[in-house]
Amino acid sequence: MAVSRRKRPADEGLQITSLMDIMTIILVFLLKSYSTEEITVAPSDDLRLPNSTAVLKPELAISAVISKRSITVDGQEIVPVESCPACRINANDKRGNLIVPLYERLKELADEEKANAERPGYSPFTGRILFQVDRDIPFSLVREAMYTAGQAQFAEFKFVVYGQEG
Repeated sequence: MAVSRRKRPADEGLQITSLMDIMTIILVFLLKSYSTEEITVAPSDDLRLPNSTAVLKPELAISAVISKRSITVDGQEIVPVESCPACRINANDKRGNLIVPLYERLKELADEEKANAERPGYSPFTGRILFQVDRDIPFSLVREAMYTAGQAQFAEFKFVVYGQEG
């Protein structure tokens, strides 16, 4: 029997190129899907949230704070609140039940979120807004803020409360 004269390839060692590709893909996936940041809701000094037995955790959303001094959206003061304990909005800042400066800011944020939702890697626009309301604010002001948010295409309302141990 004739022996093959072809040169046999020497052992080249372990090829890790494909393994590195797989590990890179897994790493990128984990980095995109894993978040170490929890949603923290820190009420301001002039805000006293109501107590509740609710156990749901807050979700990521636009944050609107209604305190005795102002209405704030994502840390930016939008409109002052006057005449507490009645807690009203100046008539010049309203059109019926619509709080005009609040509407303009929320509409701007809704348009930004919708534009971002069309980009790859961004979540779709949910229309979710997270309200932090002082426990002494009358419901009429909360209703006006909710109406305004609804007109700006934020239809899913979440309210932040203090949980009670029990």
